Amino acid sequence: MRILGKFENNILPDVETERLILRQRKLSDAEDIFAYAKLAEVSYPAGFPPVATLEDEVTYLRDIYPKNLAEKKIPSGYGITLKGQDKVIGSIDFNNRHADGVMEMGYLLHPDYWGQGIMTEAASALIEVGFDLLQLHKIEIGCYDYNQGSRRIAEKMGFTLEATIRDRQDVQGKRCDDLRYGLLRSEWERTKK
Repeated sequence: MRILGKFENNILPDVETERLILRQRKLSDAEDIFAYAKLAEVSYPAGFPPVATLEDEVTYLRDIYPKNLAEKKIPSGYGITLKGQDKVIGSIDFNNRHADGVMEMGYLLHPDYWGQGIMTEAASALIEVGFDLLQLHKIEIGCYDYNQGSRRIAEKMGFTLEATIRDRQDVQGKRCDDLRYGLLRSEWERTKK
């Protein structure tokens, strides 16, 4: 992984991995993001209803997202692009700050790119940014029990299942377990040796 720039004004620098460029999302990316954010198989497992219109995605990128960053005191996240292509195929962010030094990460990927190791590569890069650049103590992942892809990412990255909150209701009103995973910086450092 290579960091392309500096962390300034709460904006994370772009990151290059073997196959990917993680970069800041722009308003001009709205159509690419809408292409996967509108899909029920992407949005519901991530905890939100499908984005209804392209205009809703533009409003989110322009107004809601910057406001959330400021209110939650979290750094900007990334659009995931394949090297040599500037099309955003997924998103990866720290979406919640639970305490000083503890943030939760979340991610989405267009189904056309599932099963190719792309999200594992992007998650590995964000974890490294979190621990090395942001000096986090812990990174958490929350997902519903039926979200097998997210569970696999957490397990591949060395996260520990810390809690199962039983019989929650997801955004569709479906009853499921809410799983909470965590990775400490000390655990991550041991895997780097």
